[in-house]
Amino acid sequence: MNDYSPFKLIFLTLLFFFSPLTAWAYFDPGFGGYLINSVISLVVTGTAFISAAVIYFFRTIIGQKLFCFCQKHEKTCLIVLLSVLSVGSFFLGSFFHSTFHKPSGPYSHFSGVHIINPQRMSEGYNLYDGILIDNKGRIVKQWAMANYGILDNNGDFYANLNGHHPTWGRYTWNDQVIWEKHFSIDHGIYLPAKGSVVVFTEEPHSYNNYQVNFDVILEFDKNGRQLQRYAFWDHLKEYQPYHAEFNIDSSFPAPFGFLKFFMEKRKLYDYFHLNFFSIIPPNPLEGKNPAFRPGNWLISLLNGSMVFILDQDTKKILWHMAANDVQGGLQGQHSVSMLPDGNILLFENGADRKVSRILMIDPLTLKIKWQYDHLYFTPLNGFVQALPNGNILVTESRKGHVIELTPDKEIAWDFYKSETSTHHLDPEVKIYFMIRYPKKMIDPLLRN
Repeated sequence: MNDYSPFKLIFLTLLFFFSPLTAWAYFDPGFGGYLINSVISLVVTGTAFISAAVIYFFRTIIGQKLFCFCQKHEKTCLIVLLSVLSVGSFFLGSFFHSTFHKPSGPYSHFSGVHIINPQRMSEGYNLYDGILIDNKGRIVKQWAMANYGILDNNGDFYANLNGHHPTWGRYTWNDQVIWEKHFSIDHGIYLPAKGSVVVFTEEPHSYNNYQVNFDVILEFDKNGRQLQRYAFWDHLKEYQPYHAEFNIDSSFPAPFGFLKFFMEKRKLYDYFHLNFFSIIPPNPLEGKNPAFRPGNWLISLLNGSMVFILDQDTKKILWHMAANDVQGGLQGQHSVSMLPDGNILLFENGADRKVSRILMIDPLTLKIKWQYDHLYFTPLNGFVQALPNGNILVTESRKGHVIELTPDKEIAWDFYKSETSTHHLDPEVKIYFMIRYPKKMIDPLLRN
């Protein structure tokens, strides 16, 4: 067989494919480091070694006869090999899809709303991706702007332009522009009860010879005038004692130093990754700890799996909860808020555990008071909203699935977005979040 036979080319292609994967070193500073030490690396490396062993076996045991045969019937063998690889890839893909994409609701094969227990539902209208539906799934209103959409009490709509265009702003109920800003924001738009608008943006800084994004919290009044700016770069040393060393805090190990040039070109570093903001509401704990004073900032940092409460005036850290402080460990979290009873509600992604959970945590003891873990695994995003009747609206972002949970963990209401549709910002996410608004707020807006 000549030096450029299809079999040698296929073998070299596989070798070229596996080698960069085992050497690709950076994963995420919040979730444990170098990919070469991860499960993915073990699988890829193991596959490469098994492939090498199989190739060696065939070459030494039956290699000569097989190669002679293939040399005479090269085209036939190549067609057979490619057919086997194609069929194998199909069955492997089907296996992983059935294993890791199991639906979590009783009506997963249908899209739309399914009312399971109307007596236990919370009345209202549901907003997702710029679409407002009633509890029966009927569309009652739709906006051109879809991303991060959120409604104010008077019907004004705050949202980000579809896709990654750096435009967001305030719009009327009928989609007229009130004002717009032209810079990128991330993870949502927040309307604190005191009457302001909060968004996140990022600014790059050179850190330890890397280009790293650090989050910035911006607060505006309802007229679009900036009120305050809080940059994590300016407060980096205040947060670092609360988390283990991230990979970008240290140098590359000697054997992998050559990778630093390539990793620097990627420019995907994100130090804390702020992903949620809320305000401490009136609560029964406010006299027990200054952290729980109404109006303080409650923020969620994905990398390091950390939650902090900041003083609303000085921005001093008053309270924190990190990865190892909670039973079972926090493994990434989104949508953190304090309930009126003083407990902390959050969506825990379970990045390493591969199981997402809804948690209610006592902020004084950090003990889990309530949890629900029968969810579709959502490694990114995820959202929870406490409803007036005590239920919880849960968005399983990756599945495009929303459920309304009762305190005793019964599903009262169920929604599936179409399996063929995805969110504008992330092709792996079907619903970024869903928010339910009360009928007494929406009905007058619809009538007018």
